[in-house]
Amino acid sequence: MDQKKTPLFTKLYEHYQSSPHSFHVPGHKNGRVFLEEARSIYDNILQIDQTEISGLDDLHDAKGIIDEAQQLAAHLYDVLETNFLVGGSTVGNLAMMMTVADRGDRVFVQRNSHQSVFHGLELGGVKPVFLEPEWDNATGLALGVSRETLERAVAAYGDAKAVFLTHPTYEGYGQDLRDIIRVAHEAELCVCVDEAHGAHLIFDDGNGLWPQSSLKAGADIVVQSAHKMLPAMTMASFLHINSEKVDRVKVKNYLRMLQSSSPSYPLMASLDIARAYLGAMEKKDWDRITEKGNIWRAGLESGLSWRQSPRVIGNYVQDPLKLTFVTDEPGAAKEWKERLEEIGAFPELVSPHHLLLTLPLAADKMDEDRWIPLLNKILRLKKQQVSRQDDTMQRIERISELTYCYEEMKYLPVTSLNWEKTEGYVSAETITPYPPGIPLLLKGEKVKRHHLYTMKKLVQDGASFQTGTDWIKEGLTIFLEKGNDL
Repeated sequence: MDQKKTPLFTKLYEHYQSSPHSFHVPGHKNGRVFLEEARSIYDNILQIDQTEISGLDDLHDAKGIIDEAQQLAAHLYDVLETNFLVGGSTVGNLAMMMTVADRGDRVFVQRNSHQSVFHGLELGGVKPVFLEPEWDNATGLALGVSRETLERAVAAYGDAKAVFLTHPTYEGYGQDLRDIIRVAHEAELCVCVDEAHGAHLIFDDGNGLWPQSSLKAGADIVVQSAHKMLPAMTMASFLHINSEKVDRVKVKNYLRMLQSSSPSYPLMASLDIARAYLGAMEKKDWDRITEKGNIWRAGLESGLSWRQSPRVIGNYVQDPLKLTFVTDEPGAAKEWKERLEEIGAFPELVSPHHLLLTLPLAADKMDEDRWIPLLNKILRLKKQQVSRQDDTMQRIERISELTYCYEEMKYLPVTSLNWEKTEGYVSAETITPYPPGIPLLLKGEKVKRHHLYTMKKLVQDGASFQTGTDWIKEGLTIFLEKGNDL
C-alpha cells in the first residue's frame, strides 16, 4: 500500500475547498459561527471539523476513507487490523480489558501500568494479580516485568486469562518481550500491551539502539498513543489487533460503547497524517535521529548534582528520544523545571528525583546548538549533597493481589485517617500523581511504608494528583473491615 497517501485528510481538504454550505452539525457551520477573538487560531481547523455526512465515512461503520486510512495504518504496523481512537490510549486500554476478560476473570497486570488499565479492571469487575516490575537501584526508575516473575505468576494462578504489560516505560525503557510473550502464550494468555509511548518504534537498526515494538515481539493486542511521540493531535491513538486470539467483534462493540458516536474528524485526520509521516521515514532519517540523540546525551555535562540515566540498564534499552536527568538533591528536579519554564521551555515530567525531556521525531527540529548550553547552565546546581533514600525498600512482593475485590469494596464501610498514620490499613481511594498517571496507591491495596515515603516526597514537591488532594488535608479514606477497625 502507498504510505504516502492520506485518504481521510485529503477528502476532508477537498470537501473544504468545495465551499460547502452546512445544514448539519457541528454548530460552528464550517467556522462561520465562532467567537471573533478566537477565529484566527481556530479558523483553518474548523474547515475540516466535519461529521458523518455523505462521502466522509463513519468511524463506527467504516467502509470508505476512514476504513482506507485504518488499513494503511495496519499495513505499516504489519497487523491484522488497526482501529482509530479519539479518546486517547485510555479508551483503548478500557476496550482491551473489557474484550479479553469477563467479570470475575483473573488477569495479570504490570503494577506500574497507567491508571486507565486499573479503571478497566474496576469497570469490568476483573480480579487483578499485580506483577511488580524490575527497578533500577541506581536511578530509582521502574522498568518492566521479568520473565521469571511472569513464570511464577502463571504457576500460582493457572486460571488467568490475560496479561497486561506496559512497554516501553514513560522514560522510554523497553526490553525484548519475545521470551515473556512466549511464556504467556504457552499458558494460553492473551498478551495485551499499553504501548502509549511506542507508536514510533517501527525501526530496527540491527544494533539494539532502539526499543523493539511489542507488535514485532508477538503481542496479541496493543494500544498506542500516536500523539505522544508521533505528530498527531492530543488524544489521537491506535488500537492494533495482532492475532486471532483477539475477538474483533467484541473490540468494535466496546469501542462503540466507549468512544463518542461523533468522533473528531481533525483528530482522525491527524492519525492519517502521523501514519503517513512515519511511513515516509527512511533508514537515513532514523540514523540521523539516532545520531542527534547521541549528540544530546554527549553534550549534556553531568554535574555534581545530577546524572543522566544510562542508555542501557541490563536488558533494557532507552528510546534515544527520551532524556532523563536523575538527582539526589531534594527539590533539585522541581527547580530545574521552574528554571526551564522561566525561559519558555516545558519538560514532560518532573518527580522528586528526576526530570524527563522528550525530543522530536525529526533530526532537524532538535535544536541542540541552542538547548544543550542552556540545559547545562540550568542543571548546574550547587546544593549540599545528600544520599537518596531507598523508596523501593518494601517493593519485595513480586506478585500481589488487592485485599478486597471490587465487588466487596462497594459495600464496605469507610472512614478517613491522617494519611501519614495509615500504614497497614487498606486504602479506599486511589492516589495517582500526574504526570505520569501511574497510580501510586490503589483502592483496595494495603498502605505500606514505601507508599507513605513517596507520598510525602510528592506533597513536599507540590506534585499534582489527578485523583484529587483531599486526602492531604482531610485524611486518606480507608476501609473499616478485617483488622482495619480503629
